[in-house]
Amino acid sequence: MIYIETDSKDAAFYFAAEEYFMQHTDEPVLMIWQTNPCVMVGRYQIAAAEVDLAYAEDAGIQVVRRPSGGGTIFTDQGTFLYTIIRSQWEPQEARETVAWLVIESLRELGVTAKMKGRNDILVEERKISGMAQHIQYGHLCCHGSLLYDANLEILTRALRVDDEKISSKAIRSVRSRVSNIKNYYSNEDFKARFICQMIENCRARKYILSNNEKDKINIIRKKKYDNPMWTYGETPKFNFHNAKRFEGGKVEVYLDVKNNIVTSCRIYGDFLGVAPIQGLESQLVGQMFDRQSMYNCVDGQSLKSFLGSISKEQFLSCIFD
Repeated sequence: MIYIETDSKDAAFYFAAEEYFMQHTDEPVLMIWQTNPCVMVGRYQIAAAEVDLAYAEDAGIQVVRRPSGGGTIFTDQGTFLYTIIRSQWEPQEARETVAWLVIESLRELGVTAKMKGRNDILVEERKISGMAQHIQYGHLCCHGSLLYDANLEILTRALRVDDEKISSKAIRSVRSRVSNIKNYYSNEDFKARFICQMIENCRARKYILSNNEKDKINIIRKKKYDNPMWTYGETPKFNFHNAKRFEGGKVEVYLDVKNNIVTSCRIYGDFLGVAPIQGLESQLVGQMFDRQSMYNCVDGQSLKSFLGSISKEQFLSCIFD
């Protein structure tokens, strides 16, 4: 495994680097990185619904869209982000392995953490890390954030968390749900020691990006992750819309239905699938708009790769119930 570290604080650069290495190397990759104040929107979320965009602009907060599912997060230089890329990696195995690496590295620094729910790492029942995944070019990327000394006041102001998500977790606010590792480990050497532990636990060797690699990564960054069309897209306008929240995440479905035939489809949410949702959207286009037709066209096994732990019955209930 190679360990890559750069001095960039641009989230778009790191998402482009993930894509570059997923396409161009079969050797496992570890990155630990930081950003300037940034809001990262999940791949299938509507940015304006998740972020106070006016506040973000006034505060100079970068807004980017991740290539992975899940919910919107806030990061700054008090946050560490980690990326691990491997080929031919099963999502469940990847999630468990990466969680173990992070938890074990924290344990060796004296911080006791545990995995809980679909993608969270907690300390004393408060979230300090969340993970998400995506698959491209036969590689799986598992990445996540680690709150060390993040500005939680800005986090609270920048993010719009729907009341249903808060109530489903029996908490009063997003602020009361999260915590900084600094509350449990306050030594100034956390960054160096955490990186050292992760490199050791991953058995990684340091790798320096060449100028040619940086140039190619920046081409991806400019074309995609720093492109407003990727970040904001177009707000969907369809004649059918419904949304539901399940334990596995929120699903929001937009359909255009003409003469009882689905002519177009968009699916949004913070579910944790690993395959591009366009594959599921295309399955629905051309189908009769009735439950049985939809049931027949959706394969329950492949649905897991699109929607994570959300079942076929739950997905159909989002359309018809």
